[in-house]
Amino acid sequence: MAKTFNRLDPIILEQQSRYIREGLTYVSNDTNIIPRDSAGNILMQEGSTTNPLLIIDPVTERISTKSALRVLDTRFQYYKFPVQVRAISSGSAEIDLTDELATFETPDIDLIYARYKPEDDYVAPVASTNFESRPFTGTAMDEVVEGLPQQSRNLYTITKDIKNSNKDLRFRIKMNHRFISPVAGNIQFSIIKQGPDTPIDRRYQIFPEDSRIEATVSGTPINTTYDVIIPNDSFEIGDMFSIGCKSSEASHTIIAEQTYWVITDASKNVDEWNQEI
Repeated sequence: MAKTFNRLDPIILEQQSRYIREGLTYVSNDTNIIPRDSAGNILMQEGSTTNPLLIIDPVTERISTKSALRVLDTRFQYYKFPVQVRAISSGSAEIDLTDELATFETPDIDLIYARYKPEDDYVAPVASTNFESRPFTGTAMDEVVEGLPQQSRNLYTITKDIKNSNKDLRFRIKMNHRFISPVAGNIQFSIIKQGPDTPIDRRYQIFPEDSRIEATVSGTPINTTYDVIIPNDSFEIGDMFSIGCKSSEASHTIIAEQTYWVITDASKNVDEWNQEI
């Protein structure tokens, strides 16, 4: 028996194709059928008997089950248990990690090294008495550039590891400052030491006398440097060091980006960045 197919009506297809091409409202969008203003609103007058009829064109897409099954895969996929695993090799694997572990080296952590600087420029502290008798006041070294972090702001603290290492410390300090004033003024720096069992000593290490600057009024930056060894037997666990300063006038400015304090192991031949020389 020959298979028969339903013939498609070309007139129906033509009617439906216009809706597909021009949208469901293509008839009502025709201003000859339904007049509209410039904004697209339908023009209607209240109480008028000549208002256009509102045309609603119903369109329904009908998809047969047979045509859908040709496109959609509705077959259920079954899984078989237990899962079969195909062996690739029957040989045993032997891994020797001896060489790998032997070549692994623990990084050398320097528990002494630190490089500090001021975060911002600041005016050097001025006391109320004459310059010679004025005490040294702590200065800002509050930015940790590298190395040991600060337990207390602006201070280098002696930890148990530093003390028990029996290493001497090397301090390298550079203070960059300028002075702008109608009259000349003096400025001098020191190392301050204090601790839980150590009374504060603001004159623990005074920068050499030739580093005492009688600054000029030009405002030209001046470098004051100091390089000193701090023996291990001169400090205890918990002792703290800082940089002191005193000035005769309130016009001495410390330049942060050109100032630093570097602490290294005195037994190492390293530069200010703790790099071997």
